[in-house]
Amino acid sequence: MRQRRNDQAFPLLRLLSLFAAIAFALSLGQGGARAQDAERIVVVKAGRIITVTGEEIERGEIVIRDGKIELVGRRLEYPAGATIIEARDQTVIPGLLNAFSRHGLPNFNRSGVGGDNKAADDVILGEIDFEPLLSNGFTAVAFCPPGSGIPGLASVYRTAGTDEQRLLDAENYLLVSMANPASDKGVWRGALTRAKAEIDKVEKARKEWEEKQKKEAEEAKKKAEQEKAQPPAQQPAQPPKEGEKPAEAKPEPPKFEPPKIDPAHQPIVDLIQKKAGSRALIVLANASDFLHNEEVLKDWKDVAHNYYLRLGISSDFHLVAKQLGEKKAFILTHGLIGRFPATASRNNPVAQFIEAGCTVALTPGSDSTFEFNQYRTRLADLARAGVRREDAIKAITLHPWKLIGMDKEFGSIEKGRSADLVFLDGDILDPAAQVKRVMILGETVWEAPESQAAR
Repeated sequence: MRQRRNDQAFPLLRLLSLFAAIAFALSLGQGGARAQDAERIVVVKAGRIITVTGEEIERGEIVIRDGKIELVGRRLEYPAGATIIEARDQTVIPGLLNAFSRHGLPNFNRSGVGGDNKAADDVILGEIDFEPLLSNGFTAVAFCPPGSGIPGLASVYRTAGTDEQRLLDAENYLLVSMANPASDKGVWRGALTRAKAEIDKVEKARKEWEEKQKKEAEEAKKKAEQEKAQPPAQQPAQPPKEGEKPAEAKPEPPKFEPPKIDPAHQPIVDLIQKKAGSRALIVLANASDFLHNEEVLKDWKDVAHNYYLRLGISSDFHLVAKQLGEKKAFILTHGLIGRFPATASRNNPVAQFIEAGCTVALTPGSDSTFEFNQYRTRLADLARAGVRREDAIKAITLHPWKLIGMDKEFGSIEKGRSADLVFLDGDILDPAAQVKRVMILGETVWEAPESQAAR
């Protein structure tokens, strides 16, 4: 009797053991999933966070998940297994963009209209030394096409990361030179005129096609009415023939096939038609170049364009600062404090542009390592010469990204932005502050040699 009771209990014990094993395995699986999630989370503990669009945060944290910024603030909660970057003695800023460069690319000259050329055609990433850019905090670079006239389209790349992460935009701003108006002015005016002719060519072809379709529809309707008016002939029903194919379906209605637009002028067509994201960057070397460009564009007021001003030690752009301000111009230029022409008086054109109402983004004065090193030093000079801290910081962080239309993802430290970050051992306006670490999508891609040794 006792044995029989044990026999009956045994299957129940086995079932309970099985349930317990399954529950244990599930708990391990959940714990493993939690650990795996935590591995994809990086937490930066910074001495100061310069968010750019909000307040600067002292002793704050940045929580990064899958390469995107998830949280920014103080005393944030995050998983226990997250990767921690201790940077309590450092300032964290958004990754910088060199918005006008040929760094590492061959230099040659094009002339005329070449809107179908892309800087990306010249880029071989494995042959470019990005160290001078990374070591100065540049997480991306906008390569511009070479030449005069309208040489082509800029292409934007990250300075590090996987091959899939590097190319951000192969067709960004259209470069238009007006630095030599004796020749460039005719090219720019002729390109706009030719682009309008291309648009008219398509519209003319469309109109002719629509008229043809209308005429054919009227003739078909008239024929159908005539056939309807005649009594149908009495025909004996014919049995279907063996192997006869069924009646074919009605053909698709005809579609308009526009004539091809000249590829070299397609970006100018996009400008005239206000295609989303289409913009020109117009290169000016002197104040008079601005006036020549205004004359060309007087009949093309809706063409989206920004300006790249080649500042020199004795530039005369102060003469047109008011006109640029009235246009609310977006200016890309260098942080150079020079002298008024033929005088020893200091000239701060960047301050003049900002005061006039322009938006200013800064770029290095050339592609030399010296100018990369001087980028933030010149920014500090501008701040000491009267440019407000907020305006100075935006000029090297948010505004270059805004110039190329990518400020919704880069240029500030906010929720949802790409975690491309730069770590400095001092304030952003301290010319002695050095870059200690660079992150792209939450991964460290460059460290200062002494930082590597310390690890």
